[in-house]
Amino acid sequence: MIARLKALRNRHGILESRIQREETRPYPDSIRIMSMKKIRLRLREEIQRAEAKLMQLSQRSPA
Repeated sequence: MIARLKALRNRHGILESRIQREETRPYPDSIRIMSMKKIRLRLREEIQRAEAKLMQLSQRSPA
């Protein structure tokens, strides 16, 4: 589960870099940017679900 969370965060970061790069181009492709932002949002939501699940698992485990 932790490996999956790291992979999601990595993909989110890569996508963030690509969005920033596209936005700084002389003629940015707004459709491409919008598409990448939607994907980034879905990744963020998946990251939040994975974090919540990890929190649940850690609270169930006896210390």
